[in-house]
Amino acid sequence: MSNTFDKMKETQEKMAAAIIAALDAGEKAGKWTMPWDATGDFPSNPTTGKTYGGSFNGFWLMMASTAYGDNRWAGAGQWKKSRNLVKKGEKGTTIFFPRFKCAACGTPIGFAKKCRNGHPTVKAEDKAWSGWGTSYVFNNQQTNSPLESVAVEIVDPTVGFEKAAALVEAHGADLSHGGGRAFYRPSEDKIVLPEPGKFNSVADYWAVSLHEHAHWTGAKSRLDRPGITKFAGFGSESYAFEELVAEIGSAFVCKHLGIERDGLFDNHVAYLKSWRKALTDDPSSVSKAISQAGKVMRYLIK
Repeated sequence: MSNTFDKMKETQEKMAAAIIAALDAGEKAGKWTMPWDATGDFPSNPTTGKTYGGSFNGFWLMMASTAYGDNRWAGAGQWKKSRNLVKKGEKGTTIFFPRFKCAACGTPIGFAKKCRNGHPTVKAEDKAWSGWGTSYVFNNQQTNSPLESVAVEIVDPTVGFEKAAALVEAHGADLSHGGGRAFYRPSEDKIVLPEPGKFNSVADYWAVSLHEHAHWTGAKSRLDRPGITKFAGFGSESYAFEELVAEIGSAFVCKHLGIERDGLFDNHVAYLKSWRKALTDDPSSVSKAISQAGKVMRYLIK
């Protein structure tokens, strides 16, 4: 078990270090592009057709994909079954999955409908979390016969913008435009954005709008996040964490809608020091933020 937690800690530290490195590079270049913005769609498993969506594994593989320029991943056995082999000497990337035990008797369970003692394990209340398991996946480019690049379908970017507009309209948040700052004001449950023409692109506008809508989901009547309901002031630990949740949540929703972000809008630069502090002080905060960001995505796209 300790080995699994060590691997989790190591992965969290790698993720935090990659984000901090991106912040440092952005400060020098004057443009902040996060590791999760450079990989197109969510990572996927070509042998199963499934994606690693708004989850810890999905976020981790989004970041790991940048080293290969390819976001397709599968286990060594899965590649083998598809008549492909991982190159000799290649190192796998660790992913994590929850392990469960029977709530009635405590025996480990997998995907069966009953535990070995006959107790049902179908409903959520029938099982209890017992820790994390690990597995290894390999990028398509780590195989002997990499799959050819998938022909990129040229999609009108306005499709994603229209989906974002429909999403925002459906939720009906109190939103107004004006000034030069984007923010969510919890005391009034209100979002304020600069006029669309103030942004570098339409994609920037929607990325920031979704960032502020991510904050909006934190109200007590919605997802009830402490960073919103118990706001401790700018620069506080809870503020830094909430900003990370909102930014990752925005990235998840943008990927889901097919919006390619251009990087961080200038207004987000004020948040970067708080991100750095949160990640430096506690690298595990990134996995906690991913968990909350996944809830944000599921709330906004429901």
